[in-house]
Amino acid sequence: MIVGRERESALIEDFLRHSGRSSVLIVRGDAGLGKTVLIEDAVRRSQPESGPDGGPDGSDGSDGGMVLRAHGYQGATTLPFAALHQLLRPVLGGLDALPARERAALRAAFAMDSGGRPVEWAEVAPATLALLSGLDGGVLLVVDDAQWCDRASLEVVGSVARSSNRAAARGGRPVTVLAGARGPAPAPLAVGAAELLLRPLPAEAADLLLSLQPGPPPEPLARLLLREAGGNPLAIIELAKATGSWAGVAVHGPGETLPLTEHLEKFYGAQLEQLPPAARDLVVTMSAAGDGEWPAILAALKAGGLQEEEGLPDGMGAATSIAVDAGLVALPGDGATGQVFRYPLIRSAVYRTISCEERRRAHLRLARILKNDPDRRARHLAAAADGPDEEVAALLEAAAHRAEERGAPAEARTAMERAAHLTLDPRARARRLVKAARVALYLEQAGKVEELIATVKALTDDPGVLALLPSLVGWVISTGGRQDAAMALLIPAAEDAAGHAPSAALTTLGMAARVVFYSGRRAHREQIKRVLGLLTAKAGPDDGPAMSWVTACTDLLAARDGVRAALERELASPGRDFVDRLLLGMMAAFGDFPEAAVDLLAPLLDPEQEIAPAGGNSAFLTMYGFACLETGRWKKAESVAERAVRICAEIKPGVSAAQAQSLRAILAALRGHAEEARALAHQTLAGTDAQNRLVTVRCERALGLAATAEGSHEAAYNHFRHLFTSGGEPVHDHHSYHALADLAGAAALTGHVEDAARVIDAADADLAGRRSERLDLLIGTARGLLAHSDEDASRHFEAALAGCPPGQWPFERARAHLEYGQRLRRHYQIQHAREELAAALDIFERLGAQPWTERARIELRAAGVRSDGPAQSRLDLLTAQELQIVRLAGQGLTNKEIGERLFLSHRTVSSHLYRIFPKLGVSTRAQLHTFIGDGEAVD
Repeated sequence: MIVGRERESALIEDFLRHSGRSSVLIVRGDAGLGKTVLIEDAVRRSQPESGPDGGPDGSDGSDGGMVLRAHGYQGATTLPFAALHQLLRPVLGGLDALPARERAALRAAFAMDSGGRPVEWAEVAPATLALLSGLDGGVLLVVDDAQWCDRASLEVVGSVARSSNRAAARGGRPVTVLAGARGPAPAPLAVGAAELLLRPLPAEAADLLLSLQPGPPPEPLARLLLREAGGNPLAIIELAKATGSWAGVAVHGPGETLPLTEHLEKFYGAQLEQLPPAARDLVVTMSAAGDGEWPAILAALKAGGLQEEEGLPDGMGAATSIAVDAGLVALPGDGATGQVFRYPLIRSAVYRTISCEERRRAHLRLARILKNDPDRRARHLAAAADGPDEEVAALLEAAAHRAEERGAPAEARTAMERAAHLTLDPRARARRLVKAARVALYLEQAGKVEELIATVKALTDDPGVLALLPSLVGWVISTGGRQDAAMALLIPAAEDAAGHAPSAALTTLGMAARVVFYSGRRAHREQIKRVLGLLTAKAGPDDGPAMSWVTACTDLLAARDGVRAALERELASPGRDFVDRLLLGMMAAFGDFPEAAVDLLAPLLDPEQEIAPAGGNSAFLTMYGFACLETGRWKKAESVAERAVRICAEIKPGVSAAQAQSLRAILAALRGHAEEARALAHQTLAGTDAQNRLVTVRCERALGLAATAEGSHEAAYNHFRHLFTSGGEPVHDHHSYHALADLAGAAALTGHVEDAARVIDAADADLAGRRSERLDLLIGTARGLLAHSDEDASRHFEAALAGCPPGQWPFERARAHLEYGQRLRRHYQIQHAREELAAALDIFERLGAQPWTERARIELRAAGVRSDGPAQSRLDLLTAQELQIVRLAGQGLTNKEIGERLFLSHRTVSSHLYRIFPKLGVSTRAQLHTFIGDGEAVD
């Protein structure tokens, strides 16, 4: 089965059956693209099944003719007529039937007579044509690796094909040539020939080819393999063999590479050996260069003087052309797409093939070329180091810090770990390994973190270094879902370190604060507060962000003023440190500042933004996704959740995967996909430790929302009620409260009003003095739903909506509009009900909350308003005069011009517009244009 070459295969078969004006087809392409396989498959399929005498030396063609084959070899390029001898060997028995002149020419060409005279190809070509003409039927000459065939043979083959083509037009027997070649078509064959250029497989075909290999690698490794192979079928097949029993990603010089089979190493090693010294040095140097560094090499070449300054041999300019012609590199304008090598795999293969000394020289050369780029220079100096080197280690550590600050954690971890390996002093080496482990923690590489912890313990017993380990161990335990065990380790460790290593104690408390975010246990929060009191007086100037993080995570609501002030400072003067901005963004998300959270986190985490770093942390991504959900960016939240799940699949399913799945479950429920929501929620709950209360309450809320969407209000109430204890306390100290309005809505429909009221009262008392605008909205909506009198209901709903910032928590705000409008309609306050219901419908439609959209439409119809679309339902809220003003303003008229048309003052028009904007749900005059119907005239 040939994958992804259906078009090319059909073209070759068509050529073999109907060669048309050309009798030569040259299949060109880089090594490994499948030229030989395509040619042989097409030849086989163009022939009837061979009898016992058929085979590679002589097979009947479809027209009763014969197939003759030759294969070019590197060592035979200077042997005249070597390839022609291969082709004609099966039919040389017909020499005796030829006229004397032709017979003598062929015997001389093939040195069949001792002391024979030299012969030119022009004499051999007519003799060859005569020999082939004596065969039955047409003849197909298959010449593979034509670039290595001797020129004399190619001249003869090309001449015979052209002469035969002319003779065939007069009724003679045709001779057809099918050749495969790397690089440009060989000149003797190219005259009048047709060419078929093979390119790398497209992504889908490459993926299919990999999936068809025995034991294909898992998803993350498969993506790396496909990236390295670059669509080259040979590379895909061979790399799949090499990675069959390989469980990780090795780091070799320029970056992550895959193990190679012996076949691939020999394949590319042979190509490298064929290059002259200057071209070889250039290719070797480029193989040691990282992504984005090769332009500096080419610039140095173009600038001249590189040979003397960088130690490269003379003739490097010509070397570039030689490397390109060899098919190893593809410079800009030569078909390259951001890569200097034809395929990423070639870089890895070359780097692994060369000696250690060659690698070292290449890295030193690059360090000199990149002397103005300290980070890259440090990396190449480190790669060239042949033993501990503190100077290089310090340069590499500084580069790691810069990488972390700009949000490149993978680069930072690799650099810091390499710096540790270059460090001779065990204590200093251990400290650098701890820093590498902390970056590996961000990358969610639990196995790497445990490996580095074990190495540190074996290196030193220094208390200051060992005090840094509990936070890492606690993260590993927490990631496994055991929050109580994590806290049992972290709190005593922080207390022990408070006296002799306050910064380490604060770092440990920071990890404990993360655990509290998952566990939601008030007892855990109080433990952190107690230890934090021991550290407050000892905190240094660099401990500010960590102290703010611990405080915010420990008591999210009490810390809101501090978070708000920090956000205002950041907006006024944006910082550049990735970690500080990330932590502030997370605190904004925790503290109910979702718009600020999105603004801060999107540039850091959003995979669709070019400035966001590659890769990501699934836990932080999921928190960003929830911030998108809470600001009405549901499509973005869905894509972020899916990416977070993929990241977890690449690493190891755990707490972070559960978070992302809970976000997907809530989104599915809100969109009305109840079955999907239930499946996601139950699957996540089944794989989640009960101590991870954050995921538990989110999944229970998803189940409640799914039941609400289906109208199963009793089931919905039970799910929402599970978020609180029998006494009304929250199961999760913060996130249970997000379901208060949901609980009240289900209670109002099922008769559980008194029970729900007890939960609302308990929440109100617990949150007194520290409620966010979101909690004000939720509690106000809940109290409005459960109010006994219309007056109390209106007071609660109005207060809830008045305090909600525009653009934030749109679903909760629309829910309040809907419940309020429904109550108003049932008590015959129709005009006011229409306004509330129209506002709810508009938001639900924009969000895509289908069940709630339908409910709002039903309520609007009951209030006497057509609800065939959001614009129409909002226009129905306007008076006749207001409608005229909207149409004129939408056409671009000013207030003065509108007033002149309607005999009103411009101030009156302004007052009308002031009242119209909230009714239509718009905030700018330009938005009024959307409310003008097609073809409507305004008098």
